Amino acid sequence: MAQHICPKCKQETFNWYIDEEIPSITIWSCSNCNIQIFEDDRDEVYCEKCQDTTKTFLKNEEEEFWWCSVCATTQ
Repeated sequence: MAQHICPKCKQETFNWYIDEEIPSITIWSCSNCNIQIFEDDRDEVYCEKCQDTTKTFLKNEEEEFWWCSVCATTQ
């Protein structure tokens, strides 16, 4: 599995796995800054920069934002 650029620490240490109890939820975590954040796979939208459906809404108890898994931009 390819690692992604973490939206918090900007290192290429961001990975995901699927929640077995709720299959539409993807859990993202960073091995560098230890952020753990959740993505609802139903919330994917079009990224204006990449021009692909690769932007998803991530949230946890402290923060929430849109993040693109290809260009690593956040909003």
